[in-house]
Amino acid sequence: MSAQQPATPRQMYFFGTLAAAAGFYFMLVGLGALPPPGGPRNLHAPLWVVLLVGLVFFLAGVAIVIQAIGHANASGELPAEAPQWMRAAQYLIGVAVFGCFALIGTWITIGGESRQFSGGVPFVSHLTNVSLARVMFGFGAAICWLGTIGFAVAGARKLRARGKS
Repeated sequence: MSAQQPATPRQMYFFGTLAAAAGFYFMLVGLGALPPPGGPRNLHAPLWVVLLVGLVFFLAGVAIVIQAIGHANASGELPAEAPQWMRAAQYLIGVAVFGCFALIGTWITIGGESRQFSGGVPFVSHLTNVSLARVMFGFGAAICWLGTIGFAVAGARKLRARGKS
């Protein structure tokens, strides 16, 4: 088997722009500036959830472009000579993406409509499966909230340490 090659800067610009454009589209849908794909009857979440999903894709695309501009290595780390704004943007984007995932998971846990849940454990009532799904999404949301806090603290420490040197 051959080793996987890292993406070229050209590929990173392309996929980053593609993700940002898709995210921007869903942000516009979430803001009510564009209709949902398939019409309002196809919408199964509040518009603010659609906005958060769009924001995740948009920010991921921006992060990819920042990594391409900053000549990040294969693991996404910027070189030592990268400007401070790139590092700050990278950490803020990470915190925002974690936060969006946490908010979406929290909404599913608390406010998701039970009729939208499907699948689950066989031979168990739908109500029990919905309860299990809410617990699992709640667990995932808690992990995302902890990730948001951890990423924010670690990023702030790295930026502060870098600013002092």
